[in-house]
Amino acid sequence: MPTSLPPAPRSLRYVGVLACAAVILYASVLNPGKGTPETLFGVGVTVYLHVLAYAGFAGAVGYALLAADRRALLVAAGVSVLYGAGVELVQSFLSYRTMSAFDALVNAGGASIGAALWWLVAPWFGAER
Repeated sequence: MPTSLPPAPRSLRYVGVLACAAVILYASVLNPGKGTPETLFGVGVTVYLHVLAYAGFAGAVGYALLAADRRALLVAAGVSVLYGAGVELVQSFLSYRTMSAFDALVNAGGASIGAALWWLVAPWFGAER
């Protein structure tokens, strides 16, 4: 078993989840303007951003729970997917943004990746699988 790092206090772990949610929401409602590149290696830049954001969010939820069993992984991924769907719904009310089923699917993929990565590193933080 790997050496574990001391976990942050529970309240701080949940503040981290809220901070991730706030950053994602803020970035999702900003007017993107015209200055951002459209693609990177043939893939839309927003795809990378969605995957990173929701993988990080799922990892933050897993860390807040300090568990990596099947239930915790499903909660981490599920909360992330539902939050992503909610953000897409919010975007539907903004004239300069669009609601996208593709983005919601990418969010779900990122959440799944984040939950899997949390499962891999959870023992380092003293969480049991």
